[in-house]
Amino acid sequence: MFDFGEILVIGVVALIVLPPERLPQAARTLGQWIGKLQHYVGQMRAEFDREFHLSDLRRLGEEARASARSVETELRGVVSGVESEVGKVAADAMVPLGDNSWTGGGQPLPPMSFPRRYKPRPSIDDLTQEIERLKRQLALPDASAGSRRKFAPRARVNRARVRR
Repeated sequence: MFDFGEILVIGVVALIVLPPERLPQAARTLGQWIGKLQHYVGQMRAEFDREFHLSDLRRLGEEARASARSVETELRGVVSGVESEVGKVAADAMVPLGDNSWTGGGQPLPPMSFPRRYKPRPSIDDLTQEIERLKRQLALPDASAGSRRKFAPRARVNRARVRR
């Protein structure tokens, strides 16, 4: 930057040009300008760094998109191959095997229905009717009769509570 001799020359010129009573105010103003300049340069540097970082991110994003596109095209090729194979197998499965007659050696055709392996469950209507019946069976006497209590009132115990 400046060496000591140059700063001394600037100071002497400032004393000659500016009167001594205005020198502190001029130095303060010069310091404020230098601070603003440093702040502006710092902002510009930060913005440049941000833009550089964003361009890096954009480049990485484009690379990721390109690799995703290549994977997508490969997968589409594999899927179309599998679909064609499945179509061939499905077409082969739909071809009739012959005259569709039973060749069981004179035995009758096997039954077309299978025995149940479980008990049938009740329908939803049956369940709701059963629930209503149980509710009526368990219904308590009318609570509006305040004089008739089914249970005794809870007893109060006068003892100190122990807190742990």
